[in-house]
Amino acid sequence: MTLISPFLQASKTSLPYDSYYQASEQLADIEAIDYYLACSILDSLKQRITAHTQTEISQLFHVFMALSSKHRSGHSCVRIGDLANRHEFIDAESDSVASAPQSAKPGFVFADFTSLHQLLDGYFNRDNDSALICYANENLYLRRYWRFESEVVNFIERKRKEFVAVDVNDCQRIIATLFAQSTDDIDWQAVSVANAMNKSLAIIAGGPGTGKTYTVTKLLLALLMLDDSLQIDMVAPTGKAAQRLSESIANAVNGFRQSGQFDQGLMQRIPEQAATIHRLLGVIPNSVNFKFNEDNKLTTDVLLIDEVSMVDLAMMCRVFRAMKDGARVIMLGDANQLPSVATGSVLADIAPFGQTQLSATNVAFLRNMSANFSGLTESKPALDYLCYLTQSRRFSGDGGIGKLASMVIDSQAESAWQLVSGNQDGEVSLAESKNFNDFLYSLIKRHYLALFSADTIEQAFAALDRFRILTPSRKGEQGVELINEYIEHSLQRLGVIDDVNKPYHGKPIMISENHYTTGLFNGDIGLIWQQPGEPLVAYFPEQSSFRRIPLARLPAYETVYAMTIHKTQGSEFANVAMVLSEGQQRLLSRELLYTGITRAKRHIELYCQKSVFTKSVSIKVSRASGLTKRILKPIEDK
Repeated sequence: MTLISPFLQASKTSLPYDSYYQASEQLADIEAIDYYLACSILDSLKQRITAHTQTEISQLFHVFMALSSKHRSGHSCVRIGDLANRHEFIDAESDSVASAPQSAKPGFVFADFTSLHQLLDGYFNRDNDSALICYANENLYLRRYWRFESEVVNFIERKRKEFVAVDVNDCQRIIATLFAQSTDDIDWQAVSVANAMNKSLAIIAGGPGTGKTYTVTKLLLALLMLDDSLQIDMVAPTGKAAQRLSESIANAVNGFRQSGQFDQGLMQRIPEQAATIHRLLGVIPNSVNFKFNEDNKLTTDVLLIDEVSMVDLAMMCRVFRAMKDGARVIMLGDANQLPSVATGSVLADIAPFGQTQLSATNVAFLRNMSANFSGLTESKPALDYLCYLTQSRRFSGDGGIGKLASMVIDSQAESAWQLVSGNQDGEVSLAESKNFNDFLYSLIKRHYLALFSADTIEQAFAALDRFRILTPSRKGEQGVELINEYIEHSLQRLGVIDDVNKPYHGKPIMISENHYTTGLFNGDIGLIWQQPGEPLVAYFPEQSSFRRIPLARLPAYETVYAMTIHKTQGSEFANVAMVLSEGQQRLLSRELLYTGITRAKRHIELYCQKSVFTKSVSIKVSRASGLTKRILKPIEDK
């Protein structure tokens, strides 16, 4: 049955298409939700747009479809300037009407900016809460995402102006206790700690191995030296990321304990276990709402959020809603990584510079802290809540992994490919086999057979963490599903496992849904294992030991010899094989490459063609948002 918009039934002006089917024949890359959302928005305007021409109605309709389409791709809004004079909804990419190549579907040509702006301005006032959409700052939003963005902006602006009263002498003493004094190069880890001591909001950003968690552990210790009654909570977006944060903080605390330099009682006040954001906020079954919210605040005094690049706009808004007045928020993350799977790129938007930029007032405050900070200088525009760590302790300056990651982010495609294909560095290599199945088979023999020769669950997890295959997509010939299937059937042919259709000893699994009864969460990785004389059960790491879960109690899971690169955020492996193919090009970007590359600690092997690699390096993920502009405006207006 063809669904007809109420707009068609109640207006003499017709829509551009009689049905979604007709629209899909003309427009590439649309889904039914795009068509019916556009119908719904126009229907809500039917009493107000009777004076418009059919051409203007068509422009509005396609703008609304573009908004829905962009939202599905993770954008918070659609920039009208990005649509103006563009030929969109075509099979091939183009920058303008003149350059648009022949397309199997004709697509649609948008009007100029002034025409689009005049059509939208006035209909969708930001203060009209009843409208489905909102037009503000030359961006068009779904109303709920305008609200989410506005709440995040207001929270950051409020926290940016909210300072914590501290005694400078106490701060000097604490910094001197935590960091060795030097008048040589500025110690940016020390700056990051000192900078956060008088602020309600602090962001410490940096790449892998720059010491973010080590630094923030010292920051937590510093805050406890100022006030040992603080309630500190630590969270991350996924179970795996929370586990890694817990381990990293515990390792840092143990190092401090062994040094004997710091108060043992204070170190006991640093939490041993991080939670997922969902667990901290308190999930309400069958609801998008949480137990803790704007009406029921958390008791947390200091909230540490790790892997902030993975946090979407709506979730960040919900975290901020639940924070009580006066609470501190500390965020850690790498803005060069992939943004969240859902809508928004919050970390990249609120940490936009790529370097530390401090105000004159803040520089003066910091110079009073330590002689090491005398070289700090003022920058404009300044975001005083933000400090960057740039020196990697994991990757040496000449090491292939760190160098490759930097080249990718700096868009040095040819140099990056020369490093990969030159095969002269022990950390980076290009797969020798041209046949994909042969390549996978070599990986099985080199890496995964060790999993099945392990005598203990500890050895098995160590073997699993030593290697992972990463790929951009789930589907397709070189996607996660077929790679995992090929590996299992190869292991069966080798006689390692009996039946791929049943659970087997040594099977690596990843939980694919949040399950609060068992305490397992989307992204948690475990092993199906059989102790002598016992049935198969699933094991999951838990601090320094393992949890046993009967197979019958497991929530939905999938095999995990291979993972999508998105799913690996918050994880790291000794060795990585990354697969990139032409069929995945719509998913590829420099952020995706960077994320995959930096999952490897010792070695990364790439299976790809030069054309795919270099094109990926040239593509930057840029999600439309108003966050950065709205955060910077009051600072730039000063």
